[in-house]
Amino acid sequence: MKIAIVSPYATVAPHFEAELEIAQQHLDAGDEVLLMSCEGQLSNCDFNVDREESRCVDCRGRREHGHDLLSPRCKVYSLETTQEIVVPQFASLQELIDWKVDSFDVGYAALSSLVSVCRDPEPDLVKHANLLQKFIESALATWQQTLKFIERNRPDRVYVYNGRFAAMRAVFRACQQLGVECFLHERGCDLNHYDYSENHLLHDIAAVDAVIRKRWDDADPENREADGASWFEDRVARVERNWHSFTKEQQAGLLPEGFDSSKRNVSIFCSSDDEFVAIGDAWRNTLYPNQVEAIAAIAESMLTADPETQLYLRVHPNLKAVNNERKRQMMALDFPNLTIISADATTDTYALMNASDLTVTFGSSVGMEAVFWGKPSVLLGPCLYQDLGGPVRSHSHEETVSLLCGDVEVAQDKTGALMYGHWFQTRGYRYEYFEAASLFEGKFKGEVVHDRKAAQLAGKKKSGLFSRFR
Repeated sequence: MKIAIVSPYATVAPHFEAELEIAQQHLDAGDEVLLMSCEGQLSNCDFNVDREESRCVDCRGRREHGHDLLSPRCKVYSLETTQEIVVPQFASLQELIDWKVDSFDVGYAALSSLVSVCRDPEPDLVKHANLLQKFIESALATWQQTLKFIERNRPDRVYVYNGRFAAMRAVFRACQQLGVECFLHERGCDLNHYDYSENHLLHDIAAVDAVIRKRWDDADPENREADGASWFEDRVARVERNWHSFTKEQQAGLLPEGFDSSKRNVSIFCSSDDEFVAIGDAWRNTLYPNQVEAIAAIAESMLTADPETQLYLRVHPNLKAVNNERKRQMMALDFPNLTIISADATTDTYALMNASDLTVTFGSSVGMEAVFWGKPSVLLGPCLYQDLGGPVRSHSHEETVSLLCGDVEVAQDKTGALMYGHWFQTRGYRYEYFEAASLFEGKFKGEVVHDRKAAQLAGKKKSGLFSRFR
């Protein structure tokens, strides 16, 4: 079997080490492994958006060290720009989203990278024109080179990180166009696991739904429910398994000031929508234009439909450091029946969920967590768990208001929630050669992968060997 690993991005841990792991396991199986990466030729990457030369040098040094640790050695190819990239002017975000080159949705890909850097679901295309240009150039160059690489070398399977961002999605779409398997790797259930999706984006709702169900069906029936439940329990306990806990700094049991349990209280948990706005059309909310307009419409309608109900908006903690127009509009919402809890507030998300009569989400995991903990849950947007059952999904604003005014039944069947939790708690494959020390550190084959030349230079300077050049 011939395997190719394409890396159009900086060698950040643990993703680069995951690629080394994948390569070594295939080498152990007797497969041929080809490596193709950027050696500083691309306009930028998602981990070096301004193409700082020092970071490029460090990246190349780390990559060289990592490749040296593979046994046997692999053939290494370099991504290169092949022709001048002409980028059109976009009058709107929709024009950018709609722009394709052959089968490559380059507009969506570039926008995904742009919003992730800017942390803005509606970035100013004029203000960020230069950065957008770089992402598009890198994406199209990667697209062109990957097509040529596949046609020349005919790999049976290609691996690339994540697939959502500009150049990474270019690799995925090139594989799709030429009918080659493409596995998109990411973090697994904890620091000791990596995972990959087979021929679909990691946020492909239908594909992930099938993966969740299959993993549940294949699991030991005696253990799968306990595994699923443990994910929800870990969330409340602020256990950090494969990423930061966004509720870690919250004060356990703390409710918003003035919370009146004698009233009907509805809590709305918003999402950091810049993470999902540029994945694809399946993530478009057909119910509301965006979360801010949704919350405003709900608060206004509830003033008439049920003025005694108090709404609490828990702004996602991941938006703590974000300062964009969407967030400013959200924080400026002013209705007598709406209490806004800021992203940095120490109010306990889970205490608020438990004390509320109803939980409302746009796709936040809290929507399914509420189901697990026996709380009524209403879903107002697309998400990975939307078809697993549990939350009641609204299909119109009128239905939303009706649900918020009525008695939403608690889901009696928690299978969907347990399936969701089980997937998160068990997903992935255990590393054999990489040992993680933290979220962004670890050793591959017992060594920290680093730029050895830079380290040697630093050591000589420290020892005084370069004192005559000072």
